[in-house]
Amino acid sequence: MKFRRLADAHCHADFSEYADFSGLAFGLDLCVDACFPGDWEGLKKFDAFPIKKAYGIHPDLRISEFEDIAFVESEIFGAFLPKLSEYIESADAVGETGLDRNLERRVPMYLQKRLFDAQLELAGKFGLPAIIHCAGEWGAVFDALKAWTEKYGTAAGERRDRKKTGRFLLHAAKCSREMVEIFESMGGYFSFGLRELGCARGAECARAASAGRVMVESDSESSKAKIEDTVSKLAEIRNVEADEMSETVFANFTEFYSK
Repeated sequence: MKFRRLADAHCHADFSEYADFSGLAFGLDLCVDACFPGDWEGLKKFDAFPIKKAYGIHPDLRISEFEDIAFVESEIFGAFLPKLSEYIESADAVGETGLDRNLERRVPMYLQKRLFDAQLELAGKFGLPAIIHCAGEWGAVFDALKAWTEKYGTAAGERRDRKKTGRFLLHAAKCSREMVEIFESMGGYFSFGLRELGCARGAECARAASAGRVMVESDSESSKAKIEDTVSKLAEIRNVEADEMSETVFANFTEFYSK
């Protein structure tokens, strides 16, 4: 199926392997996330065609359970976060960042939370949306986002020139119908890949979200074919025409990432 406009709200690219950027998709709008320090410079230098750029530090951290956590923590807050601030000055979003219970054996939850809060603070400081990763820690993610949106969101009465501060995108969304309603009231959007749409929890989340808050994602190297399939699946789940779903997703992408 051919759509007039397509958008991938959350994808990644290996800039060390794809030095000529041939791994990136043409023919659709997209936001590329560089969520490890080694990827930041490659994304910053990319100018082959316009894309939205997000910089952050993933909760994974790519460390082993045997590494010195105190040293890792010192490096993150002494070197990496200050460096991240430099990239965020020209970014369209911060992230992905968040919490992941599956990583707790390697990355203690206190460290994940501290890092998550620090990146939300950067998003608030620069007036940018945040891209959120959550696995098994919905309560803690809610607490962090609630505090952040109360400080920087519309409920906090921010200045008119920062009216979009406090937006966040729950990528790979699979939260409950009840949490969808709560997150929407706080400024939340939701993006879905084929993986999420193929499971009961993800499909229920996709049905529950408001039309003006849904997007699609590849969460990998993007392609038109992959995004077309995802839009078609989302349209099927929401019982709307695929062309209409494509236009809705594109409009939401444009609204979310506009400054």
